[in-house]
Amino acid sequence: MSVLDFAPHTLDYLEVVPGHDDEETGDYIKGSEIWVEGYCKCDAVPAGKANTITTPDGQVEPYSYTIYNLPRTCRKFVYGERVRIRFFGHPEEVSEFTVKGFHRYQKQCKMWV
Repeated sequence: MSVLDFAPHTLDYLEVVPGHDDEETGDYIKGSEIWVEGYCKCDAVPAGKANTITTPDGQVEPYSYTIYNLPRTCRKFVYGERVRIRFFGHPEEVSEFTVKGFHRYQKQCKMWV
């Protein structure tokens, strides 16, 4: 008998540190980007070809996946951030997406990419 896994995939996100000026010398310090791997477990469901979402600036855009079962205490993802999904936790099955929507519910969070 098999056991159903409600969160079989792993979510990674790109953490961007912006560049800034050093307070002592005034030199510009270049920002950096680093992938935070294995942030949380999730479930990703393909959206189909006709699903759209209204973005914060009012445009209607199609989305590829709805990501369910994010922990209710996860960080807030904003429009335009980059995330990766490791399907079934396999490193060779990784897809990168742009966040198109995020909503926090009572027991879970949901994201559209």
